[in-house]
Amino acid sequence: KSYKSYMGDALQAQTISITTGAPQTLYLDAKDRALLGGSRVVLVDDVVSTGSTLTGMRALMRQADAQVVGVAAICTEGDASQWQEVIALAHLPLFPSRKDGAMAP
Repeated sequence: KSYKSYMGDALQAQTISITTGAPQTLYLDAKDRALLGGSRVVLVDDVVSTGSTLTGMRALMRQADAQVVGVAAICTEGDASQWQEVIALAHLPLFPSRKDGAMAP
């Protein structure tokens, strides 16, 4: 998630970090870019919450001319219906908080 000089002519895509709420950049270095061209790939993430990282990874794969054929994660969270395409080990529901900051019962 940070550019290093050894990455060469890296591809990049913007996402919004769920932890900080700030924009961040995903990079795919020149070496990996060359390996992916024309390939079929599966995207793997640890936790899919908003889908921002998946969107960024998909953008990188389009730029690298790779075809995304599957998406997997350890967990998804939030509205399960929006993650039907994601193969996941578990789904974590989110509980809205009350106005006073406490978790809803």
